[in-house]
Amino acid sequence: MKKAIIMRNILNVIGFPLYLINRTIHNKRRQAPIGDLIEVGGKKIHTIVTGDKDARCTVILDAGLSCCSLDWVHIQPELSKFTRVVSFDRPGYGWSTLANGKYTSEDMVSDLHQLLTELYIEGPLILVGHSYGGLNMRLFASKFPEKVAGIVLIDSVHENRYISNYWDQSRKKEYKKSNRLFQLGFIMSEIGIPRLLGLAVGRKWLPAPYQDVAHYTSYQPSAYEAVCKEFIYAEKSAQLVKQASPLEQNLPVTVLSSKNNDPTWKQQQELLGNLTNNVSTIQTNHGHSMHLENPKLVIEVIKDLVLIIKGELNETNN
Repeated sequence: MKKAIIMRNILNVIGFPLYLINRTIHNKRRQAPIGDLIEVGGKKIHTIVTGDKDARCTVILDAGLSCCSLDWVHIQPELSKFTRVVSFDRPGYGWSTLANGKYTSEDMVSDLHQLLTELYIEGPLILVGHSYGGLNMRLFASKFPEKVAGIVLIDSVHENRYISNYWDQSRKKEYKKSNRLFQLGFIMSEIGIPRLLGLAVGRKWLPAPYQDVAHYTSYQPSAYEAVCKEFIYAEKSAQLVKQASPLEQNLPVTVLSSKNNDPTWKQQQELLGNLTNNVSTIQTNHGHSMHLENPKLVIEVIKDLVLIIKGELNETNN
């Protein structure tokens, strides 16, 4: 990462006119935050809290690698009709400020715990993680089992995907290609080359009225740094998840899997089905981002879990 930072700074000097043009374009397209900026560990975390503040449980939404709170534009409004919902931007994405130094799943879990403390949200929590966000949610549940009442994994990665000891030659090539792409994006982000090439971080397209917002968040330099940093430290994050305490064996977990036919991916999805003794698996015909492709399915899965947890709480109180 240090080498990439040096190369970016050199390129910024050489291409200083492009640097100024890109900054001007970015400032002209600036969009106001949808939610609130909350101070957490010296950073400002953009957070959207909706729904009934007196709800018996709270749904926490964490997007995948390169994505932000905009990923939940179809999901959060519907969930908010029957419970409280929190989505947020990890540092560097959306409207959140960057974190200094490394940033692993452990750092994210610490930030989320502090964020919920600032919001006076104690639980019970239903953790929803898409792709890379699934690692974060699992680590949170391992560290704070007393707060977590259920997990929904939306085509979540398994930790083995990021641990090099489990890679075949195909995965090694894929990783090197992605690492090179992310670093190049970071190096050239401030002079606007990724913008010219249409290489956005996260979603460069979302339905109205979010299109202008997505265009703003997808091309900001901080997003390129955030995804590069998370990817570089992804193996460390995966190791932290693997070494974490097992989840409570009665914890309800729902695993939603895409139509990805890669044998390794399918095998790792099956491993997620063994996280607890209370796992429901749903094989779909959708792509990786099924929360955008078929939000109704994801909403129903989360709603069912909310109703189950409310029922358990009611039985306890009777």
